[in-house]
Amino acid sequence: MTGDSPEVLAVIPARYGSERFPGKPLALIDGVPMVVQVLRNVAQAATVDRVVVATDDDRIAEVVRAAGGEAVMTPSELPSGSDRVWAVAETSTADIIVNVQGDEPLLPAAVVDGIVRRLQDATDCDIATPVVRTPRITASSPDVVTVACSEDGIAHYFSRSTIPFGIEEVLRHVGVYAYRREALERFVRAPVGALEAIEKLEQLRALSLGLRIAAVEVDVVLHAVDRAEDVAAVERLLASPGCAPTTGPVRLVVLDVDGVLTDGRIAYLGDAQLVSFDVKDGYGVVAMREAGIEVAVLTARDSVALRHRAAELGITHLRTSVTDKVAALAALAGGLGVPLAEVCYVGDDVPDVAVMATAGLSAAPADAAPAARAAATIVLAAPGGRGAVRELADRLLGGMR
Repeated sequence: MTGDSPEVLAVIPARYGSERFPGKPLALIDGVPMVVQVLRNVAQAATVDRVVVATDDDRIAEVVRAAGGEAVMTPSELPSGSDRVWAVAETSTADIIVNVQGDEPLLPAAVVDGIVRRLQDATDCDIATPVVRTPRITASSPDVVTVACSEDGIAHYFSRSTIPFGIEEVLRHVGVYAYRREALERFVRAPVGALEAIEKLEQLRALSLGLRIAAVEVDVVLHAVDRAEDVAAVERLLASPGCAPTTGPVRLVVLDVDGVLTDGRIAYLGDAQLVSFDVKDGYGVVAMREAGIEVAVLTARDSVALRHRAAELGITHLRTSVTDKVAALAALAGGLGVPLAEVCYVGDDVPDVAVMATAGLSAAPADAAPAARAAATIVLAAPGGRGAVRELADRLLGGMR
């Protein structure tokens, strides 16, 4: 930036000691440490003058510097990424400071430019942050944060509940922020607010201080790396951009079997394998097919009982003994002429995480493994084999009415 333009500093906070994924910033994605991937993306932003990785660990700093980036050591006792960002910004002369999460390797530079320009182009806000328009059904997980805004795009409230009530398209928040310098300083020096503590959302502290947050609508696909199994999903999205999740209509629902269509328990009578299926889930399958949504099954297992139940429900797309679900899903959708963006995949365990990332919509039963629930865009209230498929059908069909 030159002339009278404000100086823009982007800071990527990167802490080594993640509880769920220690050493996460150094996880290799396509052979490149994740923190370096994020650094390279942000460095392409036209509005940014300087990019810094703020860390408390020498290993991260060494990797960043070896890649040609700038790393600044910050105290390990800092309570949050925002405090780490201010520790760097405080020693700079930057007018605008961007806080970019170090676990978003798919974040494009255009998003950073969008929120910075929002601050540069108008004086009606103190902070700018991105949002993505998405169907309500994809925002039902408490891991998804939605925002209610005024007509001019100024945020009124952020919540882990889906807000506002009564509309089918909501604004999903992306955790990247551009601050005016004085707003960031005021924010980090203020104590945690009551609503912030309840919702566990930092931005509510800013609202409680009277700071105005502009929601900048963007059209991007992101997949944060929270756990080790997320790395494979991000690599597949990088390799196959056409597989990236979007918010298109659902034309194909693909079900895992154990833990989804059944409760995962297996009994044997002699050499025969016995499994049980919920009648309500069967009604859900039939209802989706009657509404024009095709239903298919992908499973690593095979059994006479499964084949019999699939035939009863009219499921002709039954793929058993599958070893690579990602490839099988792509082949199935391609054969039916359905874009992956219009596929909903329902899984319940770690092997399903990568394939969930390639579908436009994903769901997990209430009793699914934590990794599957975290990867899902919809976490159902019913457990697998006991109403989860029926609940999904009711929600999908309700959105079509």
